[in-house]
Amino acid sequence: MDAQRAFELGAEYLEKKNLDNALIAFQETVRIDPSFAQGYNGLGVTYSLLGEYPKALLACCEAIRLDPKEPEFYRARGYVYERMGDEAAAEADLAKAEALEAAQG
Repeated sequence: MDAQRAFELGAEYLEKKNLDNALIAFQETVRIDPSFAQGYNGLGVTYSLLGEYPKALLACCEAIRLDPKEPEFYRARGYVYERMGDEAAAEADLAKAEALEAAQG
């Protein structure tokens, strides 16, 4: 299986709220291709839904490191910050997401 297929499988599991299998698929995505930013974002979202916020934050930060121009990644990290009680960081990430979207047209 390639990284794209593993990611698609993770997204399917996530959509069905099958978080355990989504986590496995996203972990496989980044194992196969450590530069696959969307895979880290998928991990971040899944960890967040599982309540594992420190792991979610690390995964979201890695997605942003790999692709700092993707608004979706800042939005995901903003959600994690919000769940962790860091309103200032959450607001900053949401503002960054909006600015990136506006710049992209």
